[in-house]
Amino acid sequence: MKRIVILLVLLAVFAGCNSKTDGSQTSGADLKAIEKIVQKQLDVNSGDKGLKVQVVELTNLKDILPGYAYAEIRVYDNKSKVIDTQRVITDGKYIVKDVINAETLSSIQDDLEFDYAAVEVIDTDNLTLAGGKKDAKNVIVEITDFQCTYCKKAHLLLKEELKNKSDYALYIVHLPLDMHPNAQLMAQVFEAGAKMGFNFKNNLLETDYIKVLESKMKNLQNNGTQLNQEVLSSLVNEVNEQIINEYASKTDNPEKFKELVNSDEIKDKVEQSKKLAASLKISGTPAFYINGKAISGYNEGLLLKALKNIK
Repeated sequence: MKRIVILLVLLAVFAGCNSKTDGSQTSGADLKAIEKIVQKQLDVNSGDKGLKVQVVELTNLKDILPGYAYAEIRVYDNKSKVIDTQRVITDGKYIVKDVINAETLSSIQDDLEFDYAAVEVIDTDNLTLAGGKKDAKNVIVEITDFQCTYCKKAHLLLKEELKNKSDYALYIVHLPLDMHPNAQLMAQVFEAGAKMGFNFKNNLLETDYIKVLESKMKNLQNNGTQLNQEVLSSLVNEVNEQIINEYASKTDNPEKFKELVNSDEIKDKVEQSKKLAASLKISGTPAFYINGKAISGYNEGLLLKALKNIK
């Protein structure tokens, strides 16, 4: 049976949440009220009278939003099996889409969802360690594109937060995006370097090769060259060669590095990494799994929260 889309039901609930319910509650969220409303709307919208609704309080939000709770709406089939869930902020009369901290502009909804998020077990055996130590208690999986602006910001935040910590293992999953012309090659540079015992993560994320490419484009335009696809492809290849030469010079065997960076072994390593990102349904960067909990995008508040307990 396909999952019931509770969000569609809640569209109807918004219209009905101000209706009176039998019984009253002087403090805390009236979850029985919202349970009855959602049940009624589910009966109307699903056409399946065997579905049952239960609303369970996860967190009392009295210190943030008095009278409200962070709750989970659960739908059960006629065999008492949970077939859908949706988490909401509610007082039983209203459903609040989110609460924003005025001081930090962070989302309370994101914070709560992170607390109750399922833990994903990710096999790191074939991933490259980019920081910390393999036998660490805390595992950070970083899905990144070396030319992504927000990946660079996230990298600097992690670098600062982890600089005095040791009990972590940071692994890289590559997701070079098509919009970034040198990202694929940079992923290969990282893996080739790691194969030879060099960690180029900091260098790659702290160097802006987009600006290098743009500078070359501007020089050509100033010299009267018309930019077309052929010229742009040539410039991308030129920057790729520059990147390879720069990182080859950082190794103890430049010729070996140059052979390795475009080898089938390294290309396959990056491709397998991209497939892992796809299997996790990650389509944008950056993304993180910190001790199995997902963080999408550059969410500074959640990253700081997730890293706080790492020693």
